[in-house]
Amino acid sequence: MDVTQRWAGKNPDASRRELAPESGVISDAATWEKLWKAWHGEKAVPQVDFEKELVLVGTAPGPNLIMMQPMIDRQGDVRFSVGATRMAGPGFGYNLLKIRRAGVRSVNDTKLPGDSDPNGGADRATKAEESITVTVVGTLRTGIFAIGGETTGTTITAKGITWELDFGEQAKFRRMAESLNEKQVVVRGSLERRSGVEIKQRWIVHVSDLEAAALNRPNPDEAARQ
Repeated sequence: MDVTQRWAGKNPDASRRELAPESGVISDAATWEKLWKAWHGEKAVPQVDFEKELVLVGTAPGPNLIMMQPMIDRQGDVRFSVGATRMAGPGFGYNLLKIRRAGVRSVNDTKLPGDSDPNGGADRATKAEESITVTVVGTLRTGIFAIGGETTGTTITAKGITWELDFGEQAKFRRMAESLNEKQVVVRGSLERRSGVEIKQRWIVHVSDLEAAALNRPNPDEAARQ
């Protein structure tokens, strides 16, 4: 689909990458202004008419160039994946694409506010939203890197299957993951399948709960003696 404007760059503060929307789309002015100022300081916020336009957001760790090409199907579902160069280093790279909103009902499976059924049915918000909730007991690993930045940086492996873990804005889970690296944990959350460039199919658990497996929990009697 046509991209009407593009802003690309690099930011040396890796922590600010977390401000990128998980859905990869911005559909309101307040979110757009907050993200732009966090990444560009006092530089003037570009004009976006969110009644008629959307902004797609792609990032990757390290001082890399980001490549994105959104596609739209006949149902109005927009999909895009993020490709990146392969330079290691601090910060992150980003790409912001402005597209026309007309005819778009979802972006990477995220329904836009006010979307209605293009076939004349009731608003899709009245229908149950499909989801998969999982509980995984397995070995957690963090500090993971992947070609093109296609990784959340943390995984869990159980019975020979590996899923990525996405902690969203839960900083406490990130701290726990660092302390539980290479240990067995229990993770609960919703499962998402995401398409990639280098990794064609990624399975990601959006974590709602994380705890050490029973064998890694401290003995309460020992904790009391300490």
